[in-house]
Amino acid sequence: MKRLKILMLTRLFPSRAFPAFGTFCIERAKALAAHADVRVMAPTPYYPGWLPGKEDWKKWTRVERQGTVEGNIRVTYPRYASLPGTATWLQGVSMARSVRHELAENYDDWQPDVIDGHFAFPDGYAATRLGHAIGAPVVVTCHGSDLRQYPEIPVAGAMTRWTLRNANRVISVSSDLMRRSIELGCPTNHAVFLTNGVDPSKFSVRAQSECRARLGLPPDRKIGVYVGFLIDRKDQSLILHALVEIRRQGAPVPLVVLVGDGPNRQRLENEIVALGLQNDVILAGQRRHDEVALWMGAADWLLLSSSSEGWATVYFEAMACGRPVLTSNVSSAKDAIHSPEFGMVVEPRTATAFAAAMQAAAQTTYDENAIRRYAEQNSWENWADNAMQLFTSLVAK
Repeated sequence: MKRLKILMLTRLFPSRAFPAFGTFCIERAKALAAHADVRVMAPTPYYPGWLPGKEDWKKWTRVERQGTVEGNIRVTYPRYASLPGTATWLQGVSMARSVRHELAENYDDWQPDVIDGHFAFPDGYAATRLGHAIGAPVVVTCHGSDLRQYPEIPVAGAMTRWTLRNANRVISVSSDLMRRSIELGCPTNHAVFLTNGVDPSKFSVRAQSECRARLGLPPDRKIGVYVGFLIDRKDQSLILHALVEIRRQGAPVPLVVLVGDGPNRQRLENEIVALGLQNDVILAGQRRHDEVALWMGAADWLLLSSSSEGWATVYFEAMACGRPVLTSNVSSAKDAIHSPEFGMVVEPRTATAFAAAMQAAAQTTYDENAIRRYAEQNSWENWADNAMQLFTSLVAK
């Protein structure tokens, strides 16, 4: 049987300029590469460095044109026109043209059997247009922000709905997102629920005391760790105010470690000082993906207070380390934490509720091996088996 050729098409993929960007996509590519000939096309916004604008926009000019990851997965980074905040629909049109040109010019005779697009718009739109042009089936995965952000935008919303109607299959990483994709036009028999996974070899149970010693963290204090970008949607401020509430009640205040970086770092630093939490919060900054497991191993729980999510890959990463998850009730929360032995879904999403959750967790004994076994059932290897069944079935038609 011939080895299936899969083209993954996604903006969220690591590069030299953005090494932590879309790590879950590289994990997917690695898992699929064990079964198929995988190549990745990561469309990159073209923003001329000489134009005025935010420095963050100009960083895109430093993204390489092509490369290889994990030894044998070829990645190309074609440019597409994008003017931030202007004519959102143009991103879809421009990306669709860019990826078709890229496939024709830089992939020689390599033609995909199936296209694996990530995010309904603009990536999924471009993937579906490309699939129609070359006669390849298209699977689009919805991760959350795409179905929240784009459907209400004029023209771009119509293009998003077109994608959901015309992709051969639409994967959603949570049951809530799958319901939303159907509401927006995805045929029910094309909708698939398939969560993200975890690499159990990278994230594993470690002795908490050893992790804390290596990181210089206190051995006897309860510790909650957050991992992710410091952005509004992740709302780390809510966790800070939960600590203030615990202190107000006269209870022992846990230590919170924020692992990650982002535009809100300075604001959080100021807020930590204003709330008098200098001894209760550590801003650890961005860390390599493989180092994150050490911070999770040092924790008592993972904390996630987001106002919205798709499927947070840190759920299973923390649980593969044997750590329970305390999370707000975002899209996939109850799919992932469906039993009290794996943590808590905190409702309502308030500082008071998170304070109560941390205090309850501090009095709860969790079985790290049971949590680990649950995470192992959701490995990237198992995810790839399910994904390959889907891809193969579409190609066989």
